[in-house]
Amino acid sequence: MFTPSGIIALTTDFQSDSFYVAEMKVAAHQIARDAMIVDVTHAIPPQDIQQASWTLLRALEAFPEGTVHVCVVDPGVGTERKILAVIIHGQAVIAPDNGLFDVIASRYHVAAAIELNNEVYFGPRRSRTFHGRDIMAPVAAHLVRGIPLMSLGEAIHRPLVTDQAKAKVFAEREGDEIHGQFVYADSFGNCVTSIFEDDIPEDWDRRQLKVESGLFSVDGIVSTYGEREPGESAALLGSSGQVEWAVVQGSAAQKYGFEAGMAVKIVREKA
Repeated sequence: MFTPSGIIALTTDFQSDSFYVAEMKVAAHQIARDAMIVDVTHAIPPQDIQQASWTLLRALEAFPEGTVHVCVVDPGVGTERKILAVIIHGQAVIAPDNGLFDVIASRYHVAAAIELNNEVYFGPRRSRTFHGRDIMAPVAAHLVRGIPLMSLGEAIHRPLVTDQAKAKVFAEREGDEIHGQFVYADSFGNCVTSIFEDDIPEDWDRRQLKVESGLFSVDGIVSTYGEREPGESAALLGSSGQVEWAVVQGSAAQKYGFEAGMAVKIVREKA
């Protein structure tokens, strides 16, 4: 079901100068000394579960099968929220069950899900406020070493995505319109939407589409930033396969004030 590749990928909201990142790496290294530990990002805004969930999707699509992902964005640490290990897209994802699985479990089939409760595979330290170091990193290291998933806890058989979350993740088509939302802004200020390339019908001429949000709009979906002049807005399919709103050599997030959760739509213009 899952064959580890030796890679542990870390995604957190700790920020790059945090000692917490090093503590997690040491906790994993002490168990799996040959593992390759890769930083996806530690710059998720604090407690921003939605941005972390979309970042997990990017990571899942970028890393090879057998990768073990650890995502620590955990405002409920120490409460009754569960920690899960999920096999999805040929990889393992260890994260709190707090919404972090919404996006990936909407896009890909969940092959197995385990609630982590076998303390044999936890670390020697047991704080109530740092489960990333004390539970998630050690469990990831044991997985990399080949410990079977089913040894880590109890299988769960409930959906990982609620109906409410699906409404936020998936774009919806209504006639000549496709409705979605902004989900995050990247480091360049490009505003990424929940509308994927496969949400746009193949027979729609992208040059005749308009992307709208509130009082703002941009005509046409282009292939590259270079098809617009510096300072101009551009709608295009980014490297994630999602429609994004950009300002060439600028920041759409700053210029328009777009934020995650704001509505955005694609309108098919009548010829």
